[in-house]
Amino acid sequence: MKRARWAGLLATTLLFGCGAPSCPKTPPAPAAACPPAEASAMMPQVNEEATKALEERIAKLRKGGRRTVTYKAPTNEEERAYAAWVRDALVAATERKEPPKKAPEGFSLRVLGDVWLLEETRKKKRGAGVIVMRTGRARPILVEAPHTFYDAGTLPIALSVFDAQAARVLLINTVHRYIDKPADAAKDGGTKDEKAATKDKAKGAEAEGDEVDEKDDDKDDEKGAAVEEPAGVDRDEADDANAAAPVVASDVAHADRSFFHAAHRELVALMQGAVTVQIHGFRDDKSEGTGLIVSAAKSNADAAGLAARLGPALTDARVKIYPTDVSILGGTINQQARTCRELGAPFFHVEISRTVRDALGADKQKRARFAAALDPIFAPPKPPNP
Repeated sequence: MKRARWAGLLATTLLFGCGAPSCPKTPPAPAAACPPAEASAMMPQVNEEATKALEERIAKLRKGGRRTVTYKAPTNEEERAYAAWVRDALVAATERKEPPKKAPEGFSLRVLGDVWLLEETRKKKRGAGVIVMRTGRARPILVEAPHTFYDAGTLPIALSVFDAQAARVLLINTVHRYIDKPADAAKDGGTKDEKAATKDKAKGAEAEGDEVDEKDDDKDDEKGAAVEEPAGVDRDEADDANAAAPVVASDVAHADRSFFHAAHRELVALMQGAVTVQIHGFRDDKSEGTGLIVSAAKSNADAAGLAARLGPALTDARVKIYPTDVSILGGTINQQARTCRELGAPFFHVEISRTVRDALGADKQKRARFAAALDPIFAPPKPPNP
């Protein structure tokens, strides 16, 4: 009997993590391997009504984020207060306690069934993003979608993964990736010729089906100026920060300071066995014949193992691995990947082609199969790259 109880406790710890404040902040131990079929059988039944309510709330929080919200990165003091709030909320959510009563200025915590939303207050929007936190039992998985306006279709995919994997946290951005100006152009806004060239490039890219998200029915967004994409190599594609496009403060996957990144850093540091899955999108012509690219972004994640599980879920698309099969879109200069490397935590950078994103968006069952296959918690992490 005693042996059986210990076996049950061990299995629970491997599956859900402890998440308590007393957990040691050490690199996550390898989780027990589990066959994909068995892992899929463990997936919870999705509550359609709860999911719809969550989608509606997220839509309100993203309103105006394409063009009209003025992005503002946190100060040192704001970042510390926000991180402490996230930490307190995580402990309370994990232990099914009452949520923190006090939120930092400009933020609030909304209870929506079994999830909490750490969100901005309506009149103080600044592009801080939203944290969706599952209460009670959950896997120590962080699902992240940092470019939901720019990488069309990544939001519903991330929501499906959050549901299917019973993930602890979902992080979403709430303003367009390029709503702000690049750091080196912020002083004078660039020359007249540079502005015209960038505007022409953006128009041409949209005509070619670039990652300029489809227009929504937000009337507020139509009043704002068009978002301009900075010239240079996309930071998602580059493996060298010096060769990439300038950093844009509102690009929360690459800026070194944001509420999004502060939350990621705090959550990974606190959750034992934390695994991050970050969803991105790319144009089909970036990698011909490729449906999806999986990268460990130089972390200890098992990209090959995840790619092997995703292949059967995408029967009409080819899954490739960075850097074995492709040399771009590896996410190696991604800020959240850098933090995971520092903490010894697995980080999966998942790039999905436009064609596959459209197919997943149009077919709920296909999206559910994809989300169930994307099951990194059962894959033992590899030793970090030298």
